[in-house]
Amino acid sequence: MHFHKLPSLLSCDDVNMRIAAGESLALLFELARGIESDFFYEDMESLTQMLRALATDGNKHRAKVDKRKQRSVFRDVLRAVEERDFPTETIKFGPERMYIDCWVKKHTYDTFKEVLGSGMQYHLQSNEFLRNVFELGPPVMLDAATLKTMKISRFER
Repeated sequence: MHFHKLPSLLSCDDVNMRIAAGESLALLFELARGIESDFFYEDMESLTQMLRALATDGNKHRAKVDKRKQRSVFRDVLRAVEERDFPTETIKFGPERMYIDCWVKKHTYDTFKEVLGSGMQYHLQSNEFLRNVFELGPPVMLDAATLKTMKISRFER
């Protein structure tokens, strides 16, 4: 594996590169543990120290928004690496909900969301391929009356 290359990217100047490296590490740890439940990484102590530092970064030279985003992501990455934990996210689309409960599903969702943009909600509701990818089953058919009650009027917005 290429675990030994990713930690060096955690000290990169670009916040997006650090975040991508951290999320990649969490994803690779999840996949490796799925293959070998007793997966062992030899430099775990050094890695967790680096992740903990990024999760609590108070560097005054970084932008406030970047620090906030970085700390949030690296708290989740640290929890994934140390405790094999993932904070479940709920995605609502129409009358349905999808739960993102692992790094693989999060990465898949984020990739489709980047490609489909504002059409993600529509595709989650009606695109059979996307519904199969996320194991959502066949599209839910709604009648016109149900759709009308789901829409928010201009005055309620």
